[in-house]
Amino acid sequence: MNEPKPTALSATEFFKFDLRVGTVQTVEAVPKSKKLLKLNVSFGPVIGDRTIMAGIGGSSPYGELIDGAWKDSCLVGSRIIAVLNLEPREMMGVKSHGMLLAAHNDDGKIYLASGGPVPDGSEVG
Repeated sequence: MNEPKPTALSATEFFKFDLRVGTVQTVEAVPKSKKLLKLNVSFGPVIGDRTIMAGIGGSSPYGELIDGAWKDSCLVGSRIIAVLNLEPREMMGVKSHGMLLAAHNDDGKIYLASGGPVPDGSEVG
């Protein structure tokens, strides 16, 4: 892989991001999209639930898209880490209120950054 080196940021810049642990409550396929999923994620009683759109449906080991519907998703109940203080972004007509953190390998498979056994809404940093 010939990817550029990451740009160095100060710790002050990094701590501007509000990273939180949440639990995926529901997963829906987005019509007319091969990889976009609509996740409803619980971030605890203070923050509440958020809709997060994620382009992980086409290459993740977390279920499969069959005839436009998301099937056998083991994403439900998954503990994830998300950035919550980004401006909402509309994707395929749905507003996303956060960004899911994930990694991918050379084959394009996507793996989620996972939260541990901490309460929903716990800060990461």
